Amino acid sequence: MKVFFLATGFASVPMGLFVRGASWRRIEFPILSILIERDGELILFDTGIGARIHDEMKPLRYRGNWFFNTFIMRTRFNPLHDPLIRQLPSLGFDPKKVSHVIVSHLHWDHAGGMRDFPHARFIVSKEEWRAATSPFYFMHAYIREQYDRGGELLIQQVSTEPNRPCLIFPSSHDLFGDGMFMLVDLPGHTKGMMGLILTLPSGRRFLFGGDSFYFPENLEWGAPKSRLMKVLAQEYPEADATIVNLHRLSQVEPTLEMVGSHDHRIPGKYQLAPVYYDS
Repeated sequence: MKVFFLATGFASVPMGLFVRGASWRRIEFPILSILIERDGELILFDTGIGARIHDEMKPLRYRGNWFFNTFIMRTRFNPLHDPLIRQLPSLGFDPKKVSHVIVSHLHWDHAGGMRDFPHARFIVSKEEWRAATSPFYFMHAYIREQYDRGGELLIQQVSTEPNRPCLIFPSSHDLFGDGMFMLVDLPGHTKGMMGLILTLPSGRRFLFGGDSFYFPENLEWGAPKSRLMKVLAQEYPEADATIVNLHRLSQVEPTLEMVGSHDHRIPGKYQLAPVYYDS
């Protein structure tokens, strides 16, 4: 099994916006997607920003997304290079071999590439799908045209099972039934945010947390996101409790490598593809 980190663009924010109590110097970070190669099968965790994002943000109902993307996150994105559909062939992978896509949540910078993998099965939490298809979805960072395609995409809605604890989580969903891809609830940034606990054959473990935390300092310091950011992202009250739980998890499971989708240590602590991690 091989794990690749792919950046589908870069952005920057004042660090204090993402980490309460941090300085307000601007810091750059990637918009990550995780590619997992297992026995010739390709599995994605999030699809990052897609090639159509500039057109998708043009409708008036998505002006809030455009404003945040342009003036707050200051996203840098090259549609000719950065989308996964462009990167995978350059790494020697056939995009048609992507069999499953785990979507942490359906915000535009995580679900933007879904339409590029119409042959894949998309794993989305039932709660997330309910929120992202509600009448007022556009008030959040959803772009419905990315994921609700009238049957064009195969969406598998899942829920965690209360009788299946995983680490400190009281419930989980074993995606393939082998204990290697465990989905857990990380609510707060959205109602239905899911994380992936991935166990490699070597025993090395990752937790890919989506936007449940933004920067590693959220967990290292036990620091929540700023109040301003929680308002801008319209986060839910569970967001702070999720960071507290993940901070506790980092203390009781120090070998568990926890990576958020906007981890500013990448590249650095982890390198971007074609470098991969298999042990």
